[in-house]
Amino acid sequence: MKMTRIALAATSAALFSASYANACAVDGAGLSILSAAFPAVEALQDESAACGAATERDQEHKDKINAALAASPSAYNAVLGANSTFTSANTAGLVASITNVPGVAELPTSMKVEQDGEVVAIAVGANAQHLMVRADILEATGMDMPSSYEDVLALADAAKAAGLMEYPLTGTYAAGWNLGEEFVNMWQATGEPMFVNGTEANIENEAGIATLNMMKELTSRMNPDFLTFNSDAVQAQFEQGTAGIANLWGTRAQKVIDGAGALGAEVVMGSAPTLGGGSTPASTLWWDGYFFAANQSEEDLARAVALAIDSADADMLAKGDNMSLFVWMMDSYEATPAAAGVFATAANGVPAYPMYSHMGKMHTALGAELAEFLSGQESAEQALADVVAAYNAALAE
Repeated sequence: MKMTRIALAATSAALFSASYANACAVDGAGLSILSAAFPAVEALQDESAACGAATERDQEHKDKINAALAASPSAYNAVLGANSTFTSANTAGLVASITNVPGVAELPTSMKVEQDGEVVAIAVGANAQHLMVRADILEATGMDMPSSYEDVLALADAAKAAGLMEYPLTGTYAAGWNLGEEFVNMWQATGEPMFVNGTEANIENEAGIATLNMMKELTSRMNPDFLTFNSDAVQAQFEQGTAGIANLWGTRAQKVIDGAGALGAEVVMGSAPTLGGGSTPASTLWWDGYFFAANQSEEDLARAVALAIDSADADMLAKGDNMSLFVWMMDSYEATPAAAGVFATAANGVPAYPMYSHMGKMHTALGAELAEFLSGQESAEQALADVVAAYNAALAE
């Protein structure tokens, strides 16, 4: 198995070579970059767009990456994605090595994603889902910040009993990718391997049932429309004051703080909770960053890499609230209160999202097959069997 590694620790290496020191040092005309649409990524895309590049921002970008990069030439020069989308594209042979591209050698180790000795991506930030709780909920209930999901349930019940909110708890349980990620997060807290003997699924067991049962306990305390809630919806609930407890992406932390602040409330950031007396946070650690199409000219590849480096610079961090939107990898990053949850989750030993070539098939199967269980239409055992059947079918293809 090919191994991909990234150092998430801070580094004292210089961030950029002198050729990229000034704002918009690269002409982006004719280049195109595909990305998701959360605030930190928007900040980077704004920089690239200001330099003339075409930027496409789509929360469902992951569904189009491989087909777009497989075109000749590729429909996009670069993708601003995450380790899961990188793994899928890289497994298909669609990602270029950038080891010898000018500017890459000068990047700090923390920004260079390497595989088999080759630099294959530029990481710009670390991300994880972690606990966010409105301070007034803790104060009104007299409870401490939850450290386990059992504590989260107790806090949600106490908040509802106190009449603070009808549905104080929320989460990213939208059917599809988000739902699959919630299972993966919760599974990590069990400490069990998701696969054995290479690609064989290992979820039809007590750990799988415990994972689903906790997910059902949590969703039973959420708004009944929880199967439609993505990150945008959860953030909006905090902004509207209809929810105040969630395990949400660190890249949403500053916006959640701002939204609650507009209502006169504060939000406490903490580690992702544990499960069933364990010590591992129910979350996964991610990197977000740029990877580049193999199906493009060497000239365009060099320009795309230079534009990425130029966009992710100290000038970008200094604009507006950009510094607080991410746990950035750049040396010029200064941690803000919004980053506390990601740091706490990492300090508690959160595992990285599994970067196996077959993980995408499992994630897709989870997202497609768990909704019936959470809506009370089938048992946990049947749901897990359905997931494994869908995964095996995808693997066979």
